[in-house]
Amino acid sequence: MKYVQPFLNYFLLCLLFVRLIACSSPAAVTKQPEGSTLSDFVVWTPDLRSDELKNSYQFLLKTPKNSVTGICVLKKMDAEWRGTLINEMGVKVFDFIVTDKKCELLNVISMMDKWYIKKTVAADLYFLFNADNPNVPFQKRIKRFERQGINVVSYAKKQILVQPDDAVLLVNGAHRLLYELRKIHEIEQL
Repeated sequence: MKYVQPFLNYFLLCLLFVRLIACSSPAAVTKQPEGSTLSDFVVWTPDLRSDELKNSYQFLLKTPKNSVTGICVLKKMDAEWRGTLINEMGVKVFDFIVTDKKCELLNVISMMDKWYIKKTVAADLYFLFNADNPNVPFQKRIKRFERQGINVVSYAKKQILVQPDDAVLLVNGAHRLLYELRKIHEIEQL
């Protein structure tokens, strides 16, 4: 009788393990097709970002406890991207400058003006806006692939997902942050 209980525990543990393996399925990942290049898997297509014009996006920054929504305005000036994030109430959340070497946050709203928050957001924006830049140090460690019709650019614990509806999402798995950008197409006036 004293051997039955450990055997039963071991049996139940093995049964649970087998069930977990049977229920899990590998993610459908499509590798880069033969004959295609990494440029076929870029994040920033001309429809999503212009090097000459002002770019406007609906913006969402979601954390486990809070979220910020608003508008992100981005413009390339010389060799750097300059942008600002304005929330729904018209309050500037922060300005940022992204170069080949770093991202710097400026004029940060008080609730986000902590060194660890600024460091994380700056690193995320640096990766997001430089994902297609061949001059950045992390470029050789990026993995690009397609998963169920979504282009994915992955680096460390961060993934950029370009969805078919042209939404660009950045998921920071280490800090459980989600950034979402949706292009605002401005109507030309006659």
